Amino acid sequence: MSGLALGDRHSRPLDGLGDVASPKTILIRAGDVSGAVNRQHLLVCLVNLLARLHGLVGSIRVAVKGEMTVVTPNGAGPANAFQAVENLASWANGGRIPVLPPDGVEDLTIDMTGQMRGGASIYVWGEGWKAWIGSAPRAFGGSFGRRDCLGPYLAAALAAGEVFKHAKGLKKGRFARDDAYSLWSGESGRWEVLEDGPAVSDTRLPPLYVVGAGAVGQGIIQVLGASELASSFLVTIDHDRHDLEGTNLNRCFLAGLDDLDRPKVEAVERYRTFSGLGGLEHSGTLRDYILSSRSGLHPKLDLAEARDSYELVVSAVDINTSRQDIQGLCPRVVVGGSTDGLRAQAVIYGLVEQAECLGCWNVPDDGRAKAAAAREAALRAMSPEERRKELAGQVENLDAALSYLASAEPRCGQLGESDVKSFVDRMPPEFSASFVSMAAATMAAASLFRVTSGLSSDVNLQPKTILQFKNLSMAKTVTARRSGCAHCCVVREAGSPAKLG
Repeated sequence: MSGLALGDRHSRPLDGLGDVASPKTILIRAGDVSGAVNRQHLLVCLVNLLARLHGLVGSIRVAVKGEMTVVTPNGAGPANAFQAVENLASWANGGRIPVLPPDGVEDLTIDMTGQMRGGASIYVWGEGWKAWIGSAPRAFGGSFGRRDCLGPYLAAALAAGEVFKHAKGLKKGRFARDDAYSLWSGESGRWEVLEDGPAVSDTRLPPLYVVGAGAVGQGIIQVLGASELASSFLVTIDHDRHDLEGTNLNRCFLAGLDDLDRPKVEAVERYRTFSGLGGLEHSGTLRDYILSSRSGLHPKLDLAEARDSYELVVSAVDINTSRQDIQGLCPRVVVGGSTDGLRAQAVIYGLVEQAECLGCWNVPDDGRAKAAAAREAALRAMSPEERRKELAGQVENLDAALSYLASAEPRCGQLGESDVKSFVDRMPPEFSASFVSMAAATMAAASLFRVTSGLSSDVNLQPKTILQFKNLSMAKTVTARRSGCAHCCVVREAGSPAKLG
């Protein structure tokens, strides 16, 4: 496995960042985390994010004492805190970015103790529904009461984002100064004035569907599992596997090396089991699920499906055709999480009159087909030697593929056609980073908790929350419906009760 890249999508060029990364040695000052559940969540999430920034982080040194009691992506506590995060990193990356004792020289120091102690590059704190990051210390040390992971997980994403910007170099945007965020209000500002939300632990989550078990989907499920819910039932639907090359591991938070070439829903099932979440997994597409026979379904979902009714769906897919399929079920409410470069987004669909539905602006287009046709045309324009060099090791039957490309009038079904089509359909992956996906997941989970609490029926609700890591802005907004959307005519009317379950 030494040749595995384990994900380079966060290393791809992006406007406003440097072109060449400088890997950093990171020191995390965590202090004694015994009994400090919010700092345990922050440490677990931060190490899991940094351990996946291959090429940007060289090693992680952790100064921590005490016992870890919170659930981690690879197991449940209690455990020695240092050993817990050391094992977490090894499970995630096989030692490529190790967790080490706090000895030696570091490039960046992250302080998450919440005490007025200088000498760090980045200071971070998370509690309740709020997160803070800055360049100078602030005192939070007396705050140990909240068990929620929402604020700590967002704080971890912010800290990992700052490490990323330091490693890549920043041409546009800014580094953190004194920036706080509320997942309850969707606003940024000063910690003291931002609104916090209610406790999440011991709440009852109504049964729901999570469509998509990739980066954002696994992040949402990780948040739910770490939230110590009184009851839950998630039907997770995904047909995909963690790719054999390991590139999914840069952002699939519930997956480690042993999950390579395994269905993504297997990682979800494993985490769900030891975190106490209820539910079941379906290894297939949403269309497959609708046509399948199911056992073990929650009675409420079983009854609703018999009426062809879908109350609450979480969209964690990244393909517009899949988003259209979700909206095609006419769910009462959809909560969506997504990423675009260094931007994380969460949206509640179905509660605000005349606001977009999931299908409005996520319209499938033929861009992928056009790009594949252009790649095939480029192959045909090459010399025979250039084609052989380009396809060697990339197709199963090289000679057949070369013969197909050399044909003046290729026939449908000709030997070698499937090899060529498979090659040109493999589009270069877009930029994607662990911390952006985790931010989108945490924002979506927060939106889900707001919806199920019944507190999102406010007529002034702006359903979309956007966090931009480049300039550290968070804002709420609303997008109007698209004229001609085939789904909006069946979206339920706003004003019906927002409380679900």
